[in-house]
Amino acid sequence: MISVGVLVDLMCREEAGGQVKCWERFAEEAGSLGGQLDLTLHFLGDENKNFSMSDNVHCVTHPPVLGTTRFNSMEHIADHTDLAPFHPRLLSYLPRYDVIHTTDAFFAMARTANHFTRRNGKPLVTSIHTDVPRYTKLYANQIIGKLCRTSRARHLLLSKFHLDDACQAVMKWRFARYLKGCDWILVSKTEDFDWVGRALPGKGISFLRRGINKDLFHPRWRNRDRLERVLGIPKDRFLLLFVGRVDNGKNVMLLTEAARLLLEQGEPIHVLMVGDGADSKAVQRLLGPSVTFTGIIPQSRLPWLYASSDLFVFPSEIEVHPNVVLEAKSSGLPVLVSAKGGAAQHVRNPGVDGFVLEEGSPHLWARLVKTLRSDSDYRTRVGIEARNGIDTHGPSWREVLVDDLLPVWKRVANGSE
Repeated sequence: MISVGVLVDLMCREEAGGQVKCWERFAEEAGSLGGQLDLTLHFLGDENKNFSMSDNVHCVTHPPVLGTTRFNSMEHIADHTDLAPFHPRLLSYLPRYDVIHTTDAFFAMARTANHFTRRNGKPLVTSIHTDVPRYTKLYANQIIGKLCRTSRARHLLLSKFHLDDACQAVMKWRFARYLKGCDWILVSKTEDFDWVGRALPGKGISFLRRGINKDLFHPRWRNRDRLERVLGIPKDRFLLLFVGRVDNGKNVMLLTEAARLLLEQGEPIHVLMVGDGADSKAVQRLLGPSVTFTGIIPQSRLPWLYASSDLFVFPSEIEVHPNVVLEAKSSGLPVLVSAKGGAAQHVRNPGVDGFVLEEGSPHLWARLVKTLRSDSDYRTRVGIEARNGIDTHGPSWREVLVDDLLPVWKRVANGSE
């Protein structure tokens, strides 16, 4: 049996994003691998807590040493983490594992693991879940804008000195340096595979897919009567669904502006946003009664919302592997995504099993939505192909754990890259 410690530098809570949920799904499946794997997941949490999901799957939460929640300028970041260079309590757990697996390269847990493995020769595996350098540029821009008292100062720092670009470049350099010290790197995008291959020739690298629960996310849960009864959304509205943080990182204002254009043209659309975030008020101001917010809800309530919608719209350009796109397709829902970022990889045949737009123009997005609204037969065919693609190519969470993760962990534990 191999013992693996997975370090997730994020808070474990109901409103956590896809990275936390991903590892929760792997942990659920690992319980059936008792003879092969002893798995411990480490998350950030409000208190020190240890609990077991099964005989061979355990979870530990650690309060952050220097949490981002302490800084007012970071109140709107996607997920809060720990900025400390070292986490003493975590260190006491690391000697017990055959393999240490980090899920970022920048924060307290990852830095502690890097420090420990360099000095003790333990194998270090990492997986890329978030484009931290691009998020750094986005948040640097927002923080600078918030801290600068004059537009002239903002212009000087951002337009002349490009401080946000400099922050991104520093994070890219730190990222490459961290990856160099890893025994194996798991990526989710071909772009990252190629980049790592060029930057670190000879380094162990492979793909980490995402699983999908095909029974949970299924077209059979469609129920527009329930949607009207519970959320007050009329059945005659063409329903655009978005699932995720309602903020600039997900590029939600592109969807909002496109929806506004459609409403001004008299199109009977409605936007359903499942999530919460810094841009919620701005979206509400622009769309008024034509948008409904559910807030953050349990995953068990998501399937009927997917299946009861007409089009899934996800304009984010900095995703690595957005599982919400897979969930939408599994629900038989046509998806419209940006060509930039990891969402586009989930559309295998654009125009057949989903739609990809190269440009971030609200007018172009609105035009395609309008075309799709007027052709229900085409939408239905695309939704069927989306589901068929999931049935054919979409792995379960267990398959990803057994085929993508376990062989890598065993390989590095045996000392062969």
